This record gives sequence, C-alpha cells and structure tokens, in this order.
Amino acid sequence: MASERGAEGRPAPVAGPRSGGEHPVWTVSSGAVQVRFVGRGPGGTREEILHRVEGRRVPVAQAKQIHSERVLAGREGFVGQGDALWTDRPGLALSVITADCVPVLLAGRDGRRIAAIHAGWRGIVAGVVERAIETLAVPAGELDAWIGPAIGVCCYEVGEEVAEEVVAATGPEVAVAGHRLGPGRRPHLDLPGAVRHQLVRAGIERPRIVVRCTRCDPERLWSYRREGAGGGRNVAYVWTEEE
Repeated sequence: MASERGAEGRPAPVAGPRSGGEHPVWTVSSGAVQVRFVGRGPGGTREEILHRVEGRRVPVAQAKQIHSERVLAGREGFVGQGDALWTDRPGLALSVITADCVPVLLAGRDGRRIAAIHAGWRGIVAGVVERAIETLAVPAGELDAWIGPAIGVCCYEVGEEVAEEVVAATGPEVAVAGHRLGPGRRPHLDLPGAVRHQLVRAGIERPRIVVRCTRCDPERLWSYRREGAGGGRNVAYVWTEEE
C-alpha cells in the first residue's frame, strides 16, 4: 500500500494500517524497498514478528538503543549499542523499536543503501538523524524518508529545558507553549515534526509520515507514557528485496 504525496509543503501521509499476522501494519513498497511499521500484537523476537507479518523469513539486524547519535553497520542479529543502523546488503531488514519515540526509515531511490533510526528527544538533539544521512553517503535529494507512529504534540508534555534543547536543534514551530494550553501547563513537543524539520533541512523533500499518536491509540499501538516500562514495543523495518 504505497503512500501518496501530500499537498505542497505538507508531509505526505502513509496509508493504513492493514492487518498483518495479528498486528496492525503500515506498509510501503517503493521499487525494491520495503517499509513496515508494525503496531500492537503478540510478543516475540523481531524476526518472529516480521515472519508473522510477512509470512516468510527475512533476516533482521538490531541494536541496543541508548538515545545516542551512534550509527552502526547492520548485519544479521545484534550489532551493538546505537540508535541507527545502515546497510547496502539486499535482503537484510534493519529494525528499530519504539514506544513513543520516532522511528525513521531512509532509502536511496535506487534501493542500494537504507537506514533505520530511533529518534527520541535526546537523539534529535544529539543529531542522530543527520548522522545517519551522512553515513548513507547518498545525496539527500535522492533519499526517501518515512516517519512512523510516535507520540503526538497532543500528549507529549515536557519540561522547559527539554523544550528549549529540541527547539534549538530544530525550530520554534515544534513546541507549543504551556500558557496556550491552560494555567500551569508545561510545553508540549511535536517530536515527529522535529524529525521532519531535520529531514527537510538536510534536503529530503516531503518525508512521508504515519499520522498517528501512540498514546492516543491503545488498540493499535504501544505507548510508554500510557503503559509504562511493562508495555510492548512497536517495530519498524526497512529492507531491499533481493533480485
């Protein structure tokens, strides 16, 4: 189910979800590049979840996410500590997990190089999105980007210092001042908007986005702010089909 381009200057939404092996799945196929954002459903390893969704085995790379700017080369299995993976190997799925943070998937339009990014507010401030783009070494104008489900500005209340750091790393439009929301309210941040700001600033035109707040959608998505550390995790995958 491919996404359609949005109006000029607006992010293009990713359609969905469809049902995939007991999970809601937002699916994009762009040439040989395959994108999956997988929501709430039965547990299992990332390989098992992707097998459940796809009905076939696809090898999966994963990292221990630490809210950093570190980008790792992908290989099947666990590759170390970091918050972005890249590969030029066809048939290898890169994966990141999220429960309110922003999953970001990148692919060169020729399908040769791909990346998967976990972007929380710390990663956004540290520059993990820009670092992944640099590591891919593909001109930004030749990259496609997809932003998966994350907590929305409706629900992401933060302290003043956090808001200031994210605004400094992106732009003032990503923060809603607390006084606009009611007496005593703290600022709210638009994390997907902050990631989109960084992608566009890097030269990627019209990133496509799943317009869905994790905290507001308990039927389809896991949310750390709603369920705490004991909740599950949403999984994002990107891979290039082998010829």
